Amino acid sequence: MHKLLKILLAGLVCLGSMATAFADESAGVLPCTLTAENGTPVWQLSDQNRSTKLDWSGGTLTVESTEPITGLYLIWDRPPESWTGTAGSQTLSGGEYGFLHEYLPLESPVTRAELTLPEGSRCCDVYAFGAGELPDWVQQWQPPLADADLLVLPTHADDEHLFFGGTMPYYAGELGKKVQVVYFTSHWAEPYRPHELLDGLWTVGIRNYPVMSSFVDQYADSLDYARTLYDEEEAVAWQVQQLRRFKPEVVVGHDVNGGVARMFVRGVLAIRFHMYNADTLMQALELSADPSYGPESAQEWGVWDVPKTYLHLWPENPIVMDWSQPLSAFGGKTAVEMARLGFAEHVSQQTFFKVEDYGPYDCRKFGLYRSLVGLDAQGGDFFENLAAGDYSDYLPPEPEPEPEPVSEPEPERARTLPGWTLLAGMVGAVALAEGMILYGRGRKR
Repeated sequence: MHKLLKILLAGLVCLGSMATAFADESAGVLPCTLTAENGTPVWQLSDQNRSTKLDWSGGTLTVESTEPITGLYLIWDRPPESWTGTAGSQTLSGGEYGFLHEYLPLESPVTRAELTLPEGSRCCDVYAFGAGELPDWVQQWQPPLADADLLVLPTHADDEHLFFGGTMPYYAGELGKKVQVVYFTSHWAEPYRPHELLDGLWTVGIRNYPVMSSFVDQYADSLDYARTLYDEEEAVAWQVQQLRRFKPEVVVGHDVNGGVARMFVRGVLAIRFHMYNADTLMQALELSADPSYGPESAQEWGVWDVPKTYLHLWPENPIVMDWSQPLSAFGGKTAVEMARLGFAEHVSQQTFFKVEDYGPYDCRKFGLYRSLVGLDAQGGDFFENLAAGDYSDYLPPEPEPEPEPVSEPEPERARTLPGWTLLAGMVGAVALAEGMILYGRGRKR
């Protein structure tokens, strides 16, 4: 009996802890009612569960609370089209950038808001917030960068943490560099993974919304076969577009071997697309500065020659990043600790994978694949040899013009009379001779 009481007590303590954790997580969330235009309660949008979704049939969604609402947070299942709404005298607009997690601050508090959502849109949750600081899990995304200091190019959601380790928490979170993340494949067939992707990026300090391609994640048993699954010209052109669009000073890409050790945990098939991503990137790096290649993207964004490119585990010009230093931006946690926390948001991928800062697939190890500013001397910094300040203003030096060949002076030629002058002289000489003969004959008489 005594033992049973201990068990029950422990259970109550556990339940209390869970309730406290939920309360802490939900701090700032207002109780509210969500109703469709016909007055029907919309429970799917108020259960705080992303797996329950509502296909909106059109009309107005009303959000009401007994307490003043200062902001709305919408979690979509797919990026929405543009939509509008009203909150008192305020006009609301959303969907402009296609954010999957979309926060709308209100200029003045209201107790009622009406949202005219696009017909056919699919939404997961709607939250209302009151005054005070927003919880950390509310993501206030900024649009993708106009230009970037650093461009990170993972293939799949979670690769950015597994293979590139502390890159994002260190450069974006701690140093405040402009870091843009661009994914080679999309995960819309697995609707939970785009949410995991955003949660992971937000955790490690990324604030500009990522770009996800339209290339569907597929499997291949070789690099050659991977090349047949996509139009390679299209894939290379897409890579060139990203380089031109974001004009990064530094690019970080995949291991050309795809991270071979992960074959057995992720499958050799997925690894081939890491290789394909690296292969098309290397082609794009040689083409993005050529105005004759992809004239449409060149006209839209201009051309760009990336100053520095690092590849994970590239054997030449190797560097080892120090991800072990405490970062003030994350309360003293290290860059690799933050990478692990970012990866932890990828709940669906936790069974076999982990962020490794040791061994042959160390997320700290990179190699300088390409540089317009010389080789690294000190190492440990992707931005070594780049000008301080606003890196985005850096322009690679123009090549010095080749000196013009110095021509040897031609040897002096013998002076000759022009042909007509010579002929006239000969005629004159003949006339003079004849004149002298006639003069001599006259004197003999």
